[in-house]
Amino acid sequence: MKNPLVSIIIPTYNYAHLIIETLQSVLSQTYTHWECLVIDDGSTDHTSVVVPNFIQQYSEYNFRYVKTENGGTSAAKNAGLSMASGELVQFLDADDLLSPDKLAIQVKLSLENDAALIFSESRSFKVIEGIKVTQESHPDWLLATATLEGYHLLARLIKANVVTISSPLAKTSLICKAGQFDVTLRNNEDWILWFKVALLHPLFIYDNNPQSYVDIRIHGASAMKQRHQMFLGEVRVREELEQLLKLQPESTDNKKLQQLNTDLLALHRVRSLEIRKGFSYIISSFIKNPLANYSLLAKGCFKLLVRVYKTVKTEPVIKVNKQSTTE
Repeated sequence: MKNPLVSIIIPTYNYAHLIIETLQSVLSQTYTHWECLVIDDGSTDHTSVVVPNFIQQYSEYNFRYVKTENGGTSAAKNAGLSMASGELVQFLDADDLLSPDKLAIQVKLSLENDAALIFSESRSFKVIEGIKVTQESHPDWLLATATLEGYHLLARLIKANVVTISSPLAKTSLICKAGQFDVTLRNNEDWILWFKVALLHPLFIYDNNPQSYVDIRIHGASAMKQRHQMFLGEVRVREELEQLLKLQPESTDNKKLQQLNTDLLALHRVRSLEIRKGFSYIISSFIKNPLANYSLLAKGCFKLLVRVYKTVKTEPVIKVNKQSTTE
């Protein structure tokens, strides 16, 4: 497999105004043995005109446009997987951009190493008055910037989704063996999939090459508007991780991973919408083993204080107008 075929899968929904730039980044790849499957998830804008016109203009390249009924991004990516012929797969959001050398660098590393996937740096940007401006959108601790293996990989994935959807080049067979994407999820579907892949083959290699990266577009919509959905999404992820870990062979490491996941769920509840439920677990754990769970109690108290502070800080100020009266 000197030049394995790479299947680039682009799910899209109403991104006609941005997807051409994304497709141009595919055309710019220095690695040329690829197919690109654009899965239109029931768009209601002019995607069905824009993308076929682009493909016709570049008919010598291996693009394919497929329109499906709206089923969400997970269903769209799974549809792409069912049509993919490549040994390797690159998922690409319809508004993200690949660096020109990304596939070439990662294919080479994939051939040299027996890894589940090769991942790159994820950079974020906004377009302000027509100018592309780099902006930080992730905390420094969140995304991985080093190769992860074994227990450390699983622990990092329990703490957070350390790989963005467009960052890895993965083995198609492993993605399918892991069960593909959960179509019942509207967010965090890639987080759970990466964890399932890691359970099968716990080696994610970071390419550590400045010429390999994905540019992730930041949109203006405030994340605070989706706070409730974000909370429910992480609860769902941690419940899924709990079930997956229970299916693994018993070991000291597995017990540690289960404990880590349960502790993080409690802390998530404290900082989000279920303070009582979260603190009930934290206090119960502390009573059972004060020494081992002192740190968990301290973190819970800190998150509670932060939440109280933010609540007080954002409370609206009510002004009372005093009016004089005469008898």
